[in-house]
Amino acid sequence: MNRQKHFAIVDIETTGNYASGNRITEVAILIHNGKKVIEEYVSLVNPETEIPLAIQTLTGITPDMVENAPLFEDIAEDVYHLLQGKIFVAHNVNFDYSFLVKELKQAGYDWQASKLCTVRLSRKIIPGYKSYSLGKLCQQLNITLLERHRAMGDAKATAELFDILLQRDELQYIDESIKKNTEHRLPTHLAVEQVNRLPEKTGIYIFKNNKGKIVYVGKAINIKKRVLSHFSGSNAGLRRQQFINDICTIDFEESGTELMALLMECQMIKKHWPIHNSALKKYEPKFALITYQDIRGYNRLAVSKINTQTKSLRYFETATEANLFLTKLMRSFSLPPLLCTFYSPATQTKEDRTTAYTDIPSSDTCNDNLLMVFEHLENEKQSFLLIDNGRYEDEKSYIYFKENKLYAFGFTELQDNWQNAEDVVSYRDKCISNFYMQHIVLQYAERYPEKVSFLPRTSAVS
Repeated sequence: MNRQKHFAIVDIETTGNYASGNRITEVAILIHNGKKVIEEYVSLVNPETEIPLAIQTLTGITPDMVENAPLFEDIAEDVYHLLQGKIFVAHNVNFDYSFLVKELKQAGYDWQASKLCTVRLSRKIIPGYKSYSLGKLCQQLNITLLERHRAMGDAKATAELFDILLQRDELQYIDESIKKNTEHRLPTHLAVEQVNRLPEKTGIYIFKNNKGKIVYVGKAINIKKRVLSHFSGSNAGLRRQQFINDICTIDFEESGTELMALLMECQMIKKHWPIHNSALKKYEPKFALITYQDIRGYNRLAVSKINTQTKSLRYFETATEANLFLTKLMRSFSLPPLLCTFYSPATQTKEDRTTAYTDIPSSDTCNDNLLMVFEHLENEKQSFLLIDNGRYEDEKSYIYFKENKLYAFGFTELQDNWQNAEDVVSYRDKCISNFYMQHIVLQYAERYPEKVSFLPRTSAVS
């Protein structure tokens, strides 16, 4: 251990469990020179907000106790000078650190520090315990713990635990953590080995909680770099804190290309619906081209908002895109405008819809004409294979698009003599696609036509 390093061993009490919506009620700081504590500081803090009854019961800190206590801005200068230049040490360090970064910033002090977490260090240096809570460790290691859930009581217990860790750190985990300055950013329950094993390649990463349940899936061009980016920054909001605290293990799958990573991400989200994934919901289509028969027996086309109860001929992201598509059909097949309803956000009255049928052909003639439209839409459906790079040199990725729908995607080592889709497609790779997945495949195929092999409809895999 580099004895010239000084450590600020800190514990705080607060009005709640996340920094952005809560305040500090007490702070204790012990300055440790690598051998012993050389300076102590403690102060109650007026949080300028109510203290929930549950917190009062837990900590024993009541509104009466903090009524005449200093505001944090009154002690900010002392706290800043005590912490500045020190290595910040706490039990579950990110909790205490996030509060102090926020409070100091509000008081006008831009402070950052290297961090050490005694929960994480304890797991490495003294492994084998069922629980690494401060209370349980104190029982197991005969550490004196007076005034539990008060700042100075917990800080002194943490300092005693830190002394034990310094003495037993035969493999120099503490020095290693300080030098790397990476582990302190990780969630408390996530071992640094989980991050060290991540590749710097394209693919997906999967966050799991302590029960092995998937809580988040993401895609990345550089998996390791993207995962680490989740743990940087100073967002102290409740949702972020819950997200970070849920992460206990990380899995990954390489994909070879960004497009495959996107599809793998979508597929896994659709399969598991992780609690912290929500962004993909906004990519679902909003409008559709539908057909129905009116009371006079005429089959009609209409653009409407998506209705899961109605069969749709085509899906669209916007009403404008859908209206333009219907306009093109109307002109190409000379469809009577009366039988084509375009979408408009303005409410249409019954009178708006009532028009004389005297100027259009009979229902049989119009319906026969519309059958040609349906046949055209059916024949327009595309089937193709998109072949691209795989995860390693002798492998290729493939995407099978069947009759305007993403049917399968995966990897193959076959590189020659592809005669039809069955030579490439594995039934294990069949997928349940959505509008977003199909959209990104079509965009990519349009951008890289040289990677696309169109298939005759008769060769499509059934």
